Parts: sequence; structure tokens; C-alpha cells
Amino acid sequence: MKTFNIIYGITAAFVCLTAAFSMSSCSKDVPIGNPVTINAGYDLPQTGASDEDNARIMNIYEKWSSYVLYDVDSTDVYWKQIAGTASSGVEVYRFVEGDPQYVGDMLDYLDDIWWHYFSDEFLQSGGIPFRVYLVEEYYYYKDWGSSGVSPNYYMDYYMVDDNAIIISGMSQVASYDEDTKRTKKRALVSKLFQSWISRGLLGTPEEFYTISDYTNEPDVEIVYDSETMTSAFPPEDIEELRTRGFIPKYANPYSPYNELLTYSGQWTSGYFDPSSNDFDYYISQIFNATDETVAEFLKYDAVATKWNIILDYYKDNYDIDLRFIATE
Repeated sequence: MKTFNIIYGITAAFVCLTAAFSMSSCSKDVPIGNPVTINAGYDLPQTGASDEDNARIMNIYEKWSSYVLYDVDSTDVYWKQIAGTASSGVEVYRFVEGDPQYVGDMLDYLDDIWWHYFSDEFLQSGGIPFRVYLVEEYYYYKDWGSSGVSPNYYMDYYMVDDNAIIISGMSQVASYDEDTKRTKKRALVSKLFQSWISRGLLGTPEEFYTISDYTNEPDVEIVYDSETMTSAFPPEDIEELRTRGFIPKYANPYSPYNELLTYSGQWTSGYFDPSSNDFDYYISQIFNATDETVAEFLKYDAVATKWNIILDYYKDNYDIDLRFIATE
């Protein structure tokens, strides 16, 4: 395997998603088809994987217009350059080429955690990026020159942009147990979900924003306990938040600072949009909360109404069952 260096002077990196689509397996005598030229300088099928796996990759291209690539040019797994600084460091990105013998495992994995949950129409319309790069490892470290470097930060996936994603773990995915796959699925699909909304591929339910009052802040306050050195909302304040239809952003463990209001004046500060954050907090819980936590939330009428508005909207309009994806 070869390791490639990609140097970026960027101040923020996005650790993205692990993706999943699986194709039904093709027999070895399925023709791969004529080579397809990709504008980025690649030809399909690439060489190294089995005829069966290359046939599956060609099928993905034919159905969804997406190029799955395992022989990767380092110049293409490039995001953008911004001058680094002494304080931020220069981010050095590296990827390790995967062994083509594991291409089939990766296709199975991606289908299992991603592709099979969505219709062909949705995937073809942009539910899969234009390019999907399969690699063994993808990571970065910060280089401060004479001051040294940081440890490596490994990533399951990395969104190069809206049209490309890098997925790592080629030789490992076949050994993941169900809990590991579920965790990686939630991270990947929730990140993709944000991208689909920002690109306009998915809409948002306007009715959601009509249930709660985003103008008048709840009269709540986090209290610090000096003896236990912990912070918390009093039970009556949690009751106020839930009765008004507000749930926290998902975090494990829970923190009061993930609630929709954490200090007086937050909503009018100009730096925080309670309505858009409210929607994002619901999505984070839909993808990640346990059934027991959900049951506690849904005891409150306003929460139950907003929760079901979201689930019904994506199921009715896009045939996407968000909670099923999260819990299967």
C-alpha cells in the first residue's frame, strides 16, 4: 500500500461521514461494459479489483451516475487551500491506498449503511456524490513547523465538497459488528442529510416552525453546584423547555449546554437562530437518541407534534424513514 501526502493550510477540517450503499452481487460472468471516461481523468472500469466488483461499480454508474474509485490520484482528494498561521498550524492530510481485493467488501458495507435506504431516483438525483473514493486510511495532523506536529486524526469519511466523498476502512469494514456499523451509519447519513438540505435536494417542513414560540425566551437558568462542581437546569426549567417543545442537541453524555437556551439573551444576541437550531437539534436526536430517550421526549405534546411533523414530511415526500435508518 502507498501513502500519499496532501498539504492544506486550512483552519478548519470537516470530519465526515462513512457512507453506505450495497449493490446486489453480480455473477463473475456479468460483462463490465465499455470503459467510461470521467472528466477528472479516470476511466471506468479501473484495474485491480475483480471483474465482479468492477461490474458492480459500472452498475452504480449506470443507475446513479456516480463514479466509485479505488485507484485514487492524490490531487483529486483535495479540498481547498487557505493560508495557515502559526497558531492554527498547517493541516497535512494523508491517505493510504486500499487493496483492491477489498472493493467488494466496501460496496457491501456502503449499501448496508447508506444506499439501500434510499430510492434509485433519490440517489441518482444527488443522494450519492459524483465521485466516491475508497481508501484504506484517511487522516490529518497539524504541523507547527519547529514547534512539532499533532497526533494523527483518523476519519471514517471526508466530504471533499458536495460532489465528492472519501470513505476509509477498505480492509476493515467486513469485520464491523452491527453496533459499530450502526454508529458509523448514523454519523455518515446525518452528515449527508445536512448536505442534502443545504444543496436543496431535500426541503424542510415549514409546519415545524409554527408549533413553538421562538420570540419569547423561556424563563430558565442553568444553576452551578459548587459542591459537586456540576451545572444543571432545575427540574422545573426542564419541564418548561419540554412543554414549549424544545429538546437538546444530541450528546452522550447529556449536557445542559446543549439545550436550546443556555443563557438569558441568547436568542436576541444575533449570533444564535433558535428556529434553525431547533430543527437541527431534533434531527440530531432522531438519528441518535435511544428509544427510551425518545419515549421521554414524546410525553410532551409539543415535542411529539414537532417530532412527527419531521418524520412524516420526509417519509411522505421522499420515502425516507429517518428513524428506521437510525435504529435498524
